[in-house]
Amino acid sequence: MSSLQSATEAEMDKTGIYVVSHKPLDSDTGVRKRDDPVVYDNPSFTYDNGVKSKKEPTTYDRPTGVSDAPYRGMGKEDLLRHSSKPLWRRLRYVCMSIILLGWLALIITVVALVLIYPRCRAPRQREWWQKTVVYRIYVPSFQDSNGDGVGDLNGIAKRLDYLSELGIGTISLSPIFQTRSNATTDFDVTDHTKIDIKYGTLSDFESLLNETHARGMQLTLDFIPNLTSDQHPWFQESKNTSSAKRNFYVWEATVPNNWQSVYGNSSWTNDSTRGENYLHQLRQDQPDLNLRSSEVKDELQAILQFWLEKGVDGFYIRDSGYLFEDYDLRDEAPSSANLTQDSNDYDYYNHTYTYGLREINDMLARWRHFLDDFGNKTNKYRMLFADIKGGTDLTMHYFGYFNRDGVDFPLNRFCLELKTGDDGNVVSGVASRWLDNLPTGRWANWMGGDENANRIADRLGGNMTRAFLVLSMLLPGTPFYYYGDEIGMVQSNEAPDNAWGQKQPMRAPMRWDNSTYGGFLNESQCIGKCDPWMKVNDFTGQNAVEIQKTSKSSLMHLFKNLTKLRNQASFEYGDHFRSVDDSSVVSFVREYDGEKGFLVAINFGSGTETRKYTDTHKTIPEEADVELTTENGVKLQVGNTASLTSLELGPYQGVVLSWEYVAKEL
Repeated sequence: MSSLQSATEAEMDKTGIYVVSHKPLDSDTGVRKRDDPVVYDNPSFTYDNGVKSKKEPTTYDRPTGVSDAPYRGMGKEDLLRHSSKPLWRRLRYVCMSIILLGWLALIITVVALVLIYPRCRAPRQREWWQKTVVYRIYVPSFQDSNGDGVGDLNGIAKRLDYLSELGIGTISLSPIFQTRSNATTDFDVTDHTKIDIKYGTLSDFESLLNETHARGMQLTLDFIPNLTSDQHPWFQESKNTSSAKRNFYVWEATVPNNWQSVYGNSSWTNDSTRGENYLHQLRQDQPDLNLRSSEVKDELQAILQFWLEKGVDGFYIRDSGYLFEDYDLRDEAPSSANLTQDSNDYDYYNHTYTYGLREINDMLARWRHFLDDFGNKTNKYRMLFADIKGGTDLTMHYFGYFNRDGVDFPLNRFCLELKTGDDGNVVSGVASRWLDNLPTGRWANWMGGDENANRIADRLGGNMTRAFLVLSMLLPGTPFYYYGDEIGMVQSNEAPDNAWGQKQPMRAPMRWDNSTYGGFLNESQCIGKCDPWMKVNDFTGQNAVEIQKTSKSSLMHLFKNLTKLRNQASFEYGDHFRSVDDSSVVSFVREYDGEKGFLVAINFGSGTETRKYTDTHKTIPEEADVELTTENGVKLQVGNTASLTSLELGPYQGVVLSWEYVAKEL
């Protein structure tokens, strides 16, 4: 053995490297046959007394089932060499292309499904004033806290828990501002930033506001921008032609036209101090402010600023239709519908120059912008609504004009035109008159009453009041109710004042119980005989709050159930679809993707009515669960199911039925 060979063998011995041939050899021909045993010729060495000797190769029989595939046992380099051949390279490319095309097709399919499949819409975002129920309080008549016979702010604070339990979200207060001492109306304002002493103090108001907010409710004030008392410091200064406030009111040297006051006779009155005539579209002692004066606009905005900084949640703009008059002071033409009336009567004329002028929209937009700006700084939206008399066109302009925002809503006084005996067509017409003319993106409202309209229980009667309550609570929009509507309070039988006086039949004190003074005042605080500012209605035939609380069939119980039902998503932000709508029955569907569907069906007829609803809207099922009914009759018990292929309603009965949402199929 040469030295080189010895070195190589020694090296192999140290490193453990073996040479393996990938070409099995036949013993005779050098080619191994299929059935020949496998021979491993790896050299193996042993040591015997220190002398290394080579062992003969070991021969093994082939294990049964072992493949002799052509590339079996190849080393890495040989496999790489073979795999780089064109055949295998092309095969890999084909496989990779198939995989990539499959993934691409899958991605395209998913994207297409996302684009074309109807998506579940995100819930619409509603402001607090859209989800609320507004409760209008005529402050002198709600609750007296000190025995002087006049309702006050502390009295309202005493009843906040009651309002919260009722489901009220927003309290709207009648005017509480300082008036002259002998005032017979709350519009004789002498200071818009002070509380009238008969209602309390500014501290009382702040306490009421804080307690209201603590219960999750909101509070709004009236805003009276078109007039003041003739005792207001502004008017007293305006009498002096040298004063900076000489143009705060509308003055003319001579009576310029035929304009009539709402309460009769000329709307111009001469002032002996200034020697000129001032304009008053309402009472003689309530002169009209001149809103074309920039100084007046600034003063009115300062009033809003004052109450906003106190934390008020919004404003009700009173008598907004009278804010502006014709700049040229032109005569008004007689109204063709009222030519038989006296020419001194207000209704004799067509008031195109004194009511509802387009300039009002600009003023409303200015106030809306101011409230929005304040709301952005304080991170809370402030509500703004107004009253307006006139047709649908004039009313709808109050939402905004020339793409400028106006009020959140003008009050829907069309509801106050409903009366006992009006059938389904009339009721549906009132609702349609509003919903069908509502500008895009605007919000409806439904009025039960206020301090200037006959009470709903007198206008509609007890049964129809229940039916209207269901309608107004569950249509899209904000319900606006007057104190006592929830217990069916009726008009006072006390002789009223004249048309512009404070004592009016719909303003009687709230009846909380069946005591002599109805719980309106604290008799223990009275000195001698208690003397409410207005007579409390007789108890006979009228249920008080304390009695209705205990009765599940009471109007109050229905009111509470409806305010709870309004919290359902389909009523809060769902779609509205008309269903059966005829001379007796008014019905509609409220639904939203992924939420319960509801059918509201109301019979405004005096007889029993049966209707089929399943064909009127595609999602209405054949049966549905009874969620609410105005009657606890045998046929429509809450919690039971009812057939919508043949649903029977009693006279003036309203019912709400629900079903589970069924997902749309592809």
